[in-house]
Amino acid sequence: MSTVNSKDVARLANVSQSAVSLVFSGRYQGRVSEKTREKILCVAKELGYQPNINAQILRSGNSRTVAFIVPDIQQPYFGKVVHAAELSATKSGYSLILLDSYANKQWSEHLFSLFQSKLISGCIIYSCEKKHIELLENYRDKLIFIESDDEKNNDILLDIDKTIKSAFSITHKMKRFKVGFFRSDIPRQHFLNRHKLFNNEFESLNYVEKSKCVVYSSFNLAEATQNAASLLQQKPNIVFCDDDLLAGALYRAAKQLNITIPKDVAVIGFNDTDLCNYLNPELSTVKIPTQYIGELAIKMLLDKISDRKEPIKQEVIKLEIITRGSTQF
Repeated sequence: MSTVNSKDVARLANVSQSAVSLVFSGRYQGRVSEKTREKILCVAKELGYQPNINAQILRSGNSRTVAFIVPDIQQPYFGKVVHAAELSATKSGYSLILLDSYANKQWSEHLFSLFQSKLISGCIIYSCEKKHIELLENYRDKLIFIESDDEKNNDILLDIDKTIKSAFSITHKMKRFKVGFFRSDIPRQHFLNRHKLFNNEFESLNYVEKSKCVVYSSFNLAEATQNAASLLQQKPNIVFCDDDLLAGALYRAAKQLNITIPKDVAVIGFNDTDLCNYLNPELSTVKIPTQYIGELAIKMLLDKISDRKEPIKQEVIKLEIITRGSTQF
């Protein structure tokens, strides 16, 4: 059986071979109409045509692939961000590969290899440690950082300050000042900044009998449930969790200890994952616009690696407190 090539696609679509090449290289804007592009893609699908990616790289010196590095792909939050980024990249004619910086401790070496072999043209890194930022300095013009450990190297930031203040307004509304913090034990700067802001807001509470109890945990369900039980035994009447997954573990521990949510303890999560709606009562949480962040990161990266000369401006993402049953009593 003969191999289908771009000439076959061009002939059946009644277009030039260069038009086919422009469409599959992603350089069709302003050169090939959207109607013609759709016709070419339709014909290519019918014929089962797949462009030779390696040949494209050799001809152009550029890859139509970008990388996305996250600290833990198993967390639902990062899965949603990456999913939105992949859809956005595809629309722009790019493919996306994923690396997990938690599971793959040599991810930076892998990234170097991808850049040096020209298999990728750029990369988005979520939550990058300072030591890696320094190592990647020579590739800064091909990188977008989200919530990195270095404040000077952040292209996308979350507006945590205002968010924490809004979250603490719930303590005033419910008149609950025995505050518990269920915190991630991951020593990353964005968690540390969040913890500092929580402490500042607690100190500003104008209530004589206020108290604070803090417990750290991994995201392992068994360990998190055990740590959550330890926290609840200190009898807080409202608990802020670093993540919806930790809040889920707190629910499990509360059930084991016959503690009722929100009658005995109100609970607030972080990220607004699907888990919030599965819990009973539904979990109040901090909503992060995952789709917008994924799409924005891809747009910023493609703008950066293109021929455009405009500097990339830092974006600060506004967050929203979603109140549900876990804080309604």
